Amino acid sequence: MNSLQLSPKQLQEICHDFTNKPNGINTLLSIMLNSLMKAERKDFLVSNHCHGNKANGYRSLRGLGIGEQIELAIPRDRLGQFKPLLLEVMREQQDMLNELCFELYANGLTTRQIEGITENIYGKKLSKSAVSRITESLYEDMKAFRERPLEPHYPIIYLDATYVKTKRETVSSEAYYVVLGVKLDKTREVLGIYNAPTESASTWDSICQDLKERGIQRIELAIIDDLKGLDQRIEKHFACRIQKCVLHLKRRLLSQSKTSHRAELAQDLKDVFCVGKHDSLSASTERAKACYQKWKKYYPQALAILADKDKLSYYLTYLHYENEIQNMIYTTNQIERLNKSFKRTLKIRNSMPNVDSVLTLMSKTAIDMGETTYRYPLSRFADSLLFS
Repeated sequence: MNSLQLSPKQLQEICHDFTNKPNGINTLLSIMLNSLMKAERKDFLVSNHCHGNKANGYRSLRGLGIGEQIELAIPRDRLGQFKPLLLEVMREQQDMLNELCFELYANGLTTRQIEGITENIYGKKLSKSAVSRITESLYEDMKAFRERPLEPHYPIIYLDATYVKTKRETVSSEAYYVVLGVKLDKTREVLGIYNAPTESASTWDSICQDLKERGIQRIELAIIDDLKGLDQRIEKHFACRIQKCVLHLKRRLLSQSKTSHRAELAQDLKDVFCVGKHDSLSASTERAKACYQKWKKYYPQALAILADKDKLSYYLTYLHYENEIQNMIYTTNQIERLNKSFKRTLKIRNSMPNVDSVLTLMSKTAIDMGETTYRYPLSRFADSLLFS
């Protein structure tokens, strides 16, 4: 039987007819794909001279169309040897759908929100359980990221906490500790993300032990917040210098002062903690004492640290290093920026359903940062002896 020959104008009219009907594009797409698969089977049977093999009907399959699913008739052969190329394309579609679910979940959307989005785009509403199954592999990938081997030497690490509302029996704000490392090539990577209910020596030992077991042997400088006992545990495990965050110290001291005193006290604290000005440890210590003497009648306990040489020394470690890098190492600002990225991802939800969900979303954010911002070396460290 001769095939029907249509002119370009006739084809144009047919397409125009379909596209003006409700769901017409998907109907036209279904006809075209079914025709292509039927022609592909015919060519297969002619090209592959296998005795006794011939066309053997069709099986139904639903595919992803434009805003809705489409009905497809997958051609079969008697010996089961024919596999249409379209099936591979459909598998790729499903992979793209899975990846979309990963990205949406990793950006803080709930399973219910993902259901609605996938239905709008693909015409295929994924059930909550289906989305959960898809995201389960994301959990596994992110767990593998947190447990990956690390390099033996990181000249600098930053450690700080961010707080996330997490559901257990009730919803409460829990601490998640993040370790950011600067590598010998001056690029950065997130080394670990940890959840711990309390600030304790056992918590710090557990974090340090994990970093060691995953390969870290040497750290030169650890920049941390003033978390109780953390400095001692890091010194014990890695025998490195400790720099406590000056910015957090200033905030804490100013928060305990009267509003009328804050501008003047802030300037005095700025003078104590100079950066990049060829300052010396002894000069800074003397300025700290002078600041304490000036303000002690108002805040004897709050500002006592300024007169305690041993405690103050943890905030002045940056003075042992080059002027050019001091503003990069006297605060935990590097990790504070990362924490802001975490919060952007997590803020879509009022609270997270469990700890694993928080760790998964934070890990995905850390990976994204590693593939973008953290790929580039920090130029300020270019000539620092810390990296020699």
